[in-house]
Amino acid sequence: MKEVLMDRELSILKDYVKSFVKENVITAEQSQMGYLKELSEIEVASIQEKAKETGLHALGAKKEWGGADLSLYARTVVYEEAAQHRLGLYHPAVDGFGAELPSFLEKCSPRQIEKYVKPAVCEGKGCFIALWEEQEDNQIEKITCHAVRSGDDWIINGHKSYIQKIDQSGFGVILVNCQEGNETQKPTIFILEPDDLFAKKDTMLIDVQKTCTLTFKDFKIKDKRRIGKVGEGASLMKKWLAESQILLSARCLGISIKALNYAQEYAQMRITRGKTLSEFPSIRTMIANGFMNLKAARLMVHDAANKIDNGENDGIIASQMAKLFATETAAKIIDDCLQIHGGAGFAGDLPIERWYKEIRLARLDLLKKETIIENIARSIKL
Repeated sequence: MKEVLMDRELSILKDYVKSFVKENVITAEQSQMGYLKELSEIEVASIQEKAKETGLHALGAKKEWGGADLSLYARTVVYEEAAQHRLGLYHPAVDGFGAELPSFLEKCSPRQIEKYVKPAVCEGKGCFIALWEEQEDNQIEKITCHAVRSGDDWIINGHKSYIQKIDQSGFGVILVNCQEGNETQKPTIFILEPDDLFAKKDTMLIDVQKTCTLTFKDFKIKDKRRIGKVGEGASLMKKWLAESQILLSARCLGISIKALNYAQEYAQMRITRGKTLSEFPSIRTMIANGFMNLKAARLMVHDAANKIDNGENDGIIASQMAKLFATETAAKIIDDCLQIHGGAGFAGDLPIERWYKEIRLARLDLLKKETIIENIARSIKL
């Protein structure tokens, strides 16, 4: 049962996370010399230990696994605060609270939980997701990676692309189309182990995010590594997508808040043509519109999180709409912030230029805009 926090408890938690990030995360980032791309594993481990002492660890994982078991709504509040620093969009609190694990892991067998899930929770590691392919165009139904039954094994062939955080994960999962005999192909999830033998190719995107492509050629995997039933994989992945879209949206809210703070402070300080930038109508409009759209995005994110928590039928489409609006809002706010700062915004002293690159990736991540728009149109029977 997910931990349901009352408004007052959530407010206290939010304030504590804000204080934790300021005292531990931002301090660690500012102590680094030169341009910061990441913290060392030792520094991250130190922050994770401090977070564990306060119970801020594996926020969505079940308590019996060693996690905090917070609701999705509560996690959106936490991650909005935890993302308000340089590395926060893809590494909230520099991963100090441990990585998020997909909720479909509750479908794991007791043996799988003991072997894979609990160690990952304990070590603060996540679970990489091998879902997308180069040609499927964001449609789970169009994946081509497939597996054929061979006794107690499955033989997998195909490719998986755009996989994130593979090196920071305790294990992984892959969605493939399974076929037994003459039956139709059924999407199914399997567990991948770190020492499995498959080809891996790394790609760096806009110098801020590393992704991997995996190639499977007659790769043999035991049926005991299957999660859930054969054919259940697509529905499980769609729920994970919805949850991940909401959490990404919450992190977008966090960096948007910081970007607006930077823009407001700089506009009130920078003097040109005898007055501060904040006195020019065009600058005032940028910042005011940013605050207005940020509030609207937050309402959409919280609404979607509540729908998923409550199991409402429109939760998945609400999550997609929230993700689209939050990422587009963050992109506009960060672009305006960079415009207000001028050349100073590109210097690297502030995280604006990093967010400018990362938000371009976030807009494509976990379903691109065009796919979401088409899904919205179908949902209203257009």
